[in-house]
Amino acid sequence: MSAQTPEHLAVLLERELRSLEPIRDADRPRKPPVTPLRVSQELEAQVAAFAAESRNSGRTPEQMLVALKNLLASVAPEIPRARRNDFVSQVTGRAIDAFFRR
Repeated sequence: MSAQTPEHLAVLLERELRSLEPIRDADRPRKPPVTPLRVSQELEAQVAAFAAESRNSGRTPEQMLVALKNLLASVAPEIPRARRNDFVSQVTGRAIDAFFRR
């Protein structure tokens, strides 16, 4: 993983968060969506690299998630909480899978 990966990951996270379609309160589903949000292959690769580097440097899964969530908290603050939470859930799930994948 290059030294620029966290910055590149932040750029990708922000771009994808901003690309989410806004949901008006009147259109908001009562239940969580059945289909997960789509995450680009580029972002998926960067999240996997971030998780692998965290694992290889001796960080725990919890430490990796804290670092990833801190990065996510720093981008696109105007995105509504519900949309952000869905996105964070998708990204952190992929990070956990990548962390434990060898």
